[in-house]
Amino acid sequence: MLKLKGSLKISGDKSISHRALILAALSVGKTKISNLLESDDVLRTVKILRDLGIIIKKKDPYWIVYGNGTCGFFEPNTALDCGNSGTTARLMIGAVSSNPINCTFIGDSSLQKRSMSRVTDYLKTIGAEVSLTKNDYLPLMITGSENLLPKEHKIKTPSAQIKSALLLSGLNIHGITTVVETKPTRDHTERLLKYLDVKFKLNKLKGGRTKIELNGPYEINAKDIKVASDPSSAAFFIVGALITPNSEIELKNIMLNPSRIAFIDVLKKMGAKITVKKTKKICGEDIGTVKVKYSRLKGVKINSYLSPLIIDEYPILAIAATQAKGKTIMKGLAELRHKESDRIKSIVSNLKKLNFDVISEEDNIIIQNKDVKMMNKKTIKTYNDHRIAMSFLILSIIYDNKILVDNEDCISISYPKFHTHLNKLLKKN
Repeated sequence: MLKLKGSLKISGDKSISHRALILAALSVGKTKISNLLESDDVLRTVKILRDLGIIIKKKDPYWIVYGNGTCGFFEPNTALDCGNSGTTARLMIGAVSSNPINCTFIGDSSLQKRSMSRVTDYLKTIGAEVSLTKNDYLPLMITGSENLLPKEHKIKTPSAQIKSALLLSGLNIHGITTVVETKPTRDHTERLLKYLDVKFKLNKLKGGRTKIELNGPYEINAKDIKVASDPSSAAFFIVGALITPNSEIELKNIMLNPSRIAFIDVLKKMGAKITVKKTKKICGEDIGTVKVKYSRLKGVKINSYLSPLIIDEYPILAIAATQAKGKTIMKGLAELRHKESDRIKSIVSNLKKLNFDVISEEDNIIIQNKDVKMMNKKTIKTYNDHRIAMSFLILSIIYDNKILVDNEDCISISYPKFHTHLNKLLKKN
């Protein structure tokens, strides 16, 4: 029997890595980025920015970006290939929209099934010309303009990607661009803008709403950026230690943004022995150390209002729920159907295949603890979804590695060092 033991520094945060590259490109001057996540998704953003005329060089252990300003993109002579990265697609569509260039965005077969109109519908209302496949999907063509209209956008579906795309567009729009959120979402873009001395207004409104106002266009002066370690990647090892007897781990340099560690609060309600200690702040983000010990978990109800804050952690939380005494109810998961796979289907179908007691009711998942014996090896279907793959590999630890995944290669989309880091922590009892 194995356990997780030891200390580890997780790779750079994926969300911040995308935004650091894009905002460095929209700045004037040279930006040195440290601890950039070198995953497939992030490297797609690097390639697209280069195709748009941005000079980006890797000088270990740093990445150097020579920014051309908020209206500095050149018209590309090739289609901009986002691969599997929805973040790349949606943020870059917003970023190019206020530049007077024509762009074609493409992606892999999985990304071509994910909605882009949720961003482009807003951009059309301010003057961007967009042509979508089947009115919703990649490939798409967009003609940007320096003369987009300043406007107030009220975001209907809580999404940090939609918000960030509109903010990136607004950086080169003349006048006041306003973005109103009905529910809070991840605020990495706002924190990086503040770190880069971009002046904007942020107001908390009644009912949990947030209003952000930009008054563009802006000239952003380049500043070096350090990327904190990814809490969503840390979540796999946190849950692994919680469900594997005799485990005890320490994860360093973890980004502690409240919009990204809500899953830790959920786990604590389940009885998890987790301690979090802030150590410093870098580039607008608090970072610190997370210590985890094996715990006897209990089932809980996870309310729908939390879904925007733990959207990436539901797969690994489902794994925790299989080992928790009693029933776990996850509510309001509609957005999971629009990720790299339909994650409601991916989670439920695979847990059923392993003989766990799980059902889905509309957009909810209900998991009832069950003593499952794994006599033979079983292979689950990842649907080419990196978080599904990593989640079930964590579950496999407590079943003597008898759970296999049909595609481990997809893990490189977000966490190419997953196996290296996991093997560093795995020890024999």
